Amino acid sequence: MNKLIKLIITGIVLSSFGSVQAETAMKPLNIKAETTVANMDMVVKDNFIKGKYASAENRFIQSNVKASYDDFSDLIQKTAHDDYVFMLYGLKMAEYGFFDLSDELVEKLDNNHFTAAYVKDMKRFYYPSAMLKQKDVLYYADAYSNIVYNNMALETTSELLNSARAEESDYKNYLISLGYYKSNNLPMALKYINNALKENDTNINYLGLKARILADSNKSSQALKVLSQIKKTPFLTLEFQNKVRSIEEYVLYKTSKTEPLKDYHLAYYYHIQNKSLLASKVLQGAILTSKQYASKIFALLGKIYYENDETAKAEEFASRAYREDKNNYIATLTLADINYDSRRYEEALGYYKKAKRLKKKEVAPQVGIAKTYVALEQDKKSKKIYEKLLKKNLFNEDLLVESLKVIPQRVDYYLPRVAGIDVSNNDIWLALAYHAIKDGNFPMATTYLNNSYYIDENNFKYYYYLSLVLRAKGENALADQSLIRCSNINADYNAALGPDR
Repeated sequence: MNKLIKLIITGIVLSSFGSVQAETAMKPLNIKAETTVANMDMVVKDNFIKGKYASAENRFIQSNVKASYDDFSDLIQKTAHDDYVFMLYGLKMAEYGFFDLSDELVEKLDNNHFTAAYVKDMKRFYYPSAMLKQKDVLYYADAYSNIVYNNMALETTSELLNSARAEESDYKNYLISLGYYKSNNLPMALKYINNALKENDTNINYLGLKARILADSNKSSQALKVLSQIKKTPFLTLEFQNKVRSIEEYVLYKTSKTEPLKDYHLAYYYHIQNKSLLASKVLQGAILTSKQYASKIFALLGKIYYENDETAKAEEFASRAYREDKNNYIATLTLADINYDSRRYEEALGYYKKAKRLKKKEVAPQVGIAKTYVALEQDKKSKKIYEKLLKKNLFNEDLLVESLKVIPQRVDYYLPRVAGIDVSNNDIWLALAYHAIKDGNFPMATTYLNNSYYIDENNFKYYYYLSLVLRAKGENALADQSLIRCSNINADYNAALGPDR
């Protein structure tokens, strides 16, 4: 998520809700030491969930699959219905092949308004054509663990081919293909992934493996054709959009004709997987060998540095890319964002408009133009742009959040939608909690705060909003302790929260 969104949510979006009700608003407390924990129930619950998940994951990686399955099942049974936890771990269960557990978890979700898109994307990406019996789930999960984590691809593939322990399914063919792929037997990997796709031709996980097999087999045109098919699938959540981008960059890395382009796409692949240091090293090496692609390499370096809050390096490399090629879209957009962050709004507007001309269908430059008009106090122009964009782009995270600066009355609709796009966006859960507090809906505020705590237990805003909920419930001593914790994390929290607190 663009780092600027955090500033917007903290400031303009939340301040649009108005001041907190007088009976729950509090001034800073000058108390020296914390003596109790205001949210002990939450601390215990969070420790249980994270401990149980760590145990389940470690056991799966070690091929102790039945114990891992039991840990995940226990987590589902004993965890409160908090959307963030259920969705996060449901995705991991589906990845491991515990489809019955992920399905069970989906059935327990309380608020489909936040999770519907994730459930749809998860099933579209991972699920086999028919649900597996539990014994088959465990058998295939054990095979997946051995292939992916335990360097037993050859042995496991042979076992799958010769065993009648589980019913035939498209998922079995996928695992056989994955085993052959990990063993570098690409012809057989292709044979079995095609078998899987005959039964389930819309499974994106299967298509992604086929694209990688073809790319590694030097069948570039076929790999790119499969990639095109994958990209036509409309994923709504950032989680799965990034999975598709990862497949795309890997295929482009393997099918590129020159070493500098290979390095460029390999670096992008690493960056998408949050391996930005490795991506930067690949690009730094590519600079030494290529002048022809210098602009692309410099631009991607600038983007990576910008997204990692290294503004000086970002501006240096984006500017170098722009000097090499003034039509480089990534460099132009990065320079626009840097100028906007630095409050050089006229310069930012020029770069955003240039980026829009370079890629007319992209939303990001248009959002940039609109938000810059707001900064320049030209709200009418901004609102006109947002109204037009929102007609066709209601699943764009930046657009939804930015537009609230000039269309604050849509906060009830747009904030939950953003949570449904990016369930790990802590700022959105905090914004939703604040809005619930403002409306006096303290049970819902507590639910939102729980999700926030799972994401970041050391966010000062969490403790501030928790203090408001506790105060409203008459638990003044705990409210004071929560505010002390808030102050310990950010001594200037009152200023950071803004004038309307």
